[in-house]
Amino acid sequence: MSQNILVFQLDAISEKFDKVDVREETPLCELLYHDLVLFFVDPENKTIWIWEGIGATTRMKFLAAQLAPNIRDMYGIDYTINSIDDGEEPSEFKNLCGLN
Repeated sequence: MSQNILVFQLDAISEKFDKVDVREETPLCELLYHDLVLFFVDPENKTIWIWEGIGATTRMKFLAAQLAPNIRDMYGIDYTINSIDDGEEPSEFKNLCGLN
């Protein structure tokens, strides 16, 4: 499943996002570090998930909210954007990342 999902990591210093090279055999849950903010683009469900690690700063969360529409616009304006917190992931996201 991970081959269909695009992942971006927020770089708070440069205030941009960087694409993460995800190997097909790597479970997406292995990318979830508590001090990161990650964007997951799910083209099948037309959803962008903003995953905010528990150690992410308020500034990082603010930047993520500002940058999310830029990522969405790269893939389709009909994508929905969902923000989720570390430890409070909904079942849809858990299935996507292999947390179940």
